[in-house]
Amino acid sequence: MADSRLPTVQTRLAAGDADGARVLADAMLADSGLAMSDRFGALVLRSRAHEAQGDLPNAIVDLEGALAIDATQARIWNELGLLSADAGMNERAIVAFEHATRSDPGYARAWNNLGNALRAAGRGVEAVRAAEKAVAADPRYALGWSNLGAMKRDSGDDGGAEIALRQALTLEPNHRGALVTLAGLLRDRSDLPAAAELFARARALDPRDANAALLLAGTLAERDDLADARAAYAQAEVSDPRMLRAVFGRCLTLPMVPADAAGVAQARDAFSDGLSIVEREAPLRAATLSAERVLDEMRWSNFLLAYQGGDDKPLQARFAGVMHGLVKDRAPDWLRPLSPRVRAGSRIKVGFLSTFFRDSTAGRYFESWIADLPRSDFETFVYHLLPGIDPLAHRLAERADHFRHCPWWRPSQLAPRVRADALDVLVYPELGMGTVPFALAAVRLAPLQCAGWGHPVTTGHPTIDVFFSSAAMEPTDGANHYTERLVTLPGIGTRYRAPQVLADATRERMGLPSRGPLLLCPQSLFKIHPDNDALFARLLRELPQASLVCFEGRDPQLSAQYQSRLATAGIAADRVRMLPQCVHDDFLRINTLCDVMVDTLHWSGGNTSLDALACGLPIVTLPGRFMRGRQSAGMLRLMSIDGLVARDADDYVRIVARVVDDGGWRDDLSARIREGRARVFDNPAPTAALAQFLRG
Repeated sequence: MADSRLPTVQTRLAAGDADGARVLADAMLADSGLAMSDRFGALVLRSRAHEAQGDLPNAIVDLEGALAIDATQARIWNELGLLSADAGMNERAIVAFEHATRSDPGYARAWNNLGNALRAAGRGVEAVRAAEKAVAADPRYALGWSNLGAMKRDSGDDGGAEIALRQALTLEPNHRGALVTLAGLLRDRSDLPAAAELFARARALDPRDANAALLLAGTLAERDDLADARAAYAQAEVSDPRMLRAVFGRCLTLPMVPADAAGVAQARDAFSDGLSIVEREAPLRAATLSAERVLDEMRWSNFLLAYQGGDDKPLQARFAGVMHGLVKDRAPDWLRPLSPRVRAGSRIKVGFLSTFFRDSTAGRYFESWIADLPRSDFETFVYHLLPGIDPLAHRLAERADHFRHCPWWRPSQLAPRVRADALDVLVYPELGMGTVPFALAAVRLAPLQCAGWGHPVTTGHPTIDVFFSSAAMEPTDGANHYTERLVTLPGIGTRYRAPQVLADATRERMGLPSRGPLLLCPQSLFKIHPDNDALFARLLRELPQASLVCFEGRDPQLSAQYQSRLATAGIAADRVRMLPQCVHDDFLRINTLCDVMVDTLHWSGGNTSLDALACGLPIVTLPGRFMRGRQSAGMLRLMSIDGLVARDADDYVRIVARVVDDGGWRDDLSARIREGRARVFDNPAPTAALAQFLRG
């Protein structure tokens, strides 16, 4: 028969009297005649009393003592795993959960908890297997399905993730975790209305949830629902006044597709005014934040600012100054200078950190920066922040000495991981595109920290020492546009692999007009400044049989806004063919079917221009003041095809008209482009120069 004192201890615990329960359990355990089964029960109950008192170390000791008496108790192993995880001892948690699942292979919750612990340890494949066993043990376990969906998303299996998440919501329609994870997946897939609806549902289930409001606000902003986005940011602030990202969003959100040039000017003025609010409020709201929370709350970037055609250096420097001040006040150790290592013949340790190490513009640009560094001189570290490993990321994993896969890691998790690697140099290839790298760039993780031109605008960060750019693309006064030291690399600044082009498409197959010249504007809609509208209208008046070919935005609302803008400029709807987003191979096929690429003002083509050149498609460009408006011109001049670089808008229209009307000249241009490809593609000089600079 069980000791009669055990129910009393349980009653005290249930009543919230942890102190009383612990005292009674102490008395029981002091009884040398206590039966082993009762000692087991007393240790378990005292462990729970310790936990209620916040004493996790002693709670763990007591459960370990109980399991030394009876190691077959799966529920107690699971309890020990949860305590160990809460105490930050994840490896011990994994061991405990493994014991639980061995003791009871049908224990769904233990499999689920094991999956979570393995996920936290970065063991993604094993985590998915454990989560699959959880839902196999209990197919009606909504939390298990939700966690399986999150883990499959980590692995890059979005299809499997969606199936699991929708199953969770079938079982439990108001499961907030599944709602938020599925909304994030749909947002990344550009189904913004559906994502917003799910985030709003999650927010309604708990109006105090600042994170759901923040995610809803960001989704609304991506489809230019700016008033509703700012309202959602304000709701997040009400729920958590210390959520700096909500302050940034309310004050600094910019339009994706401005209505006109006046709208751009108004947005920049509003941004500057909002920045004044941020400068005043952010330090006050951060005054009680931990160092870790401060790093995580700095996840923001002014991505859209760079597409507005203005001088961003003062604004970027002001915002980076806010971030620097926050780190200095709340996390000063992360600004501690790091002395260069005494290498004594050892290799130079260079890290590359990005949210775009996949088949993307930035991935294609900067793969060679990593792959081409001589391993005799350099030890390379790659920090891959996205879920999944696509073929490009797999090549990097094979080439790098150390490949750190850190999907969804926060800055507070990444900073110690990177600093522990004791790098000599840390390179951020495209600072300003992802929010996590931009936050990390505000701290000191290596003696030398560098930004690449994947997002060609100054970071403003005093902790970024060097900005790598393209010698062919920078203007003569380029150094004045950066707070960092500008270092230009030869050619386009990277060894860019020429894509394989398949000329096997027809206009009909690709959804293009069957007749008339095709003027390709391949840029994302947020990159097309309103100043381009009048220029395109002039082109179409000059070429009455031609059509403008462009691509839809991430959301139908953005496409409609751009079409409205073109109509205001006097361009009839039947003169524009707006194509759906497509895979890269089809994008190249579309290039082969067009007559000319019409480059955009202020922000010229980069990867899109390289794709056009790979297809032999002539590009007409009008260089701007900043490097980001001079990329196509730099490429053409490297090929000695200066005749496609316009002096002004009149010259631009004249050149485009000649390319379209003079088939012989167009064919000659295409031949010259193909002959000059070696000066742009697969040129080893830029990466050799990068290696030489890093050697010091």
